[in-house]
Amino acid sequence: MSKNIRKIGLEGVKFNGPVGYFEEERIFKNDFLLDIYVVFELAPYAKSEDINQTIDYSLLYDISLRFFQKETLLIETVAQQILEEVKHRFPFLEEIFIRIKKLNPPMKAEIQNSIIELTYQR
Repeated sequence: MSKNIRKIGLEGVKFNGPVGYFEEERIFKNDFLLDIYVVFELAPYAKSEDINQTIDYSLLYDISLRFFQKETLLIETVAQQILEEVKHRFPFLEEIFIRIKKLNPPMKAEIQNSIIELTYQR
C-alpha cells in the first residue's frame, strides 16, 4: 500500500535573541537562522484546500519565536525546546528536522556560523 507523505517547512527564518553562553551575548543578542521541516502521512481522503489536513507553518514560526525570545545559554537548548513543543502540538508527525545557525559566533576567527541540527523520527 502506498503512502502520501507531506513535508512542510520554513527555511532561513531570521531571529535575533538573547541566546548565548556568555553574558554579553544574552545582553546584546545574537542573530540566528532557523530551518524547520515536519513530515507526516497525508490521509487519503484529505482535501487539498483544508488547512486542518496539513500543518499551518505560521504555527511553526510562532513556536520557534517563543523559544528564541527566552534568555538561554545554548542553541542546543533552543532546538530541543522547539522540537519538544512541535512534537507535543502535532503528535502525528513522522519526522521533525530543525537546523539553527548562529551567525558570526563571537570567536577570534572569521566564522560564518555555528550550527546545531536535530532530527526526530517516530
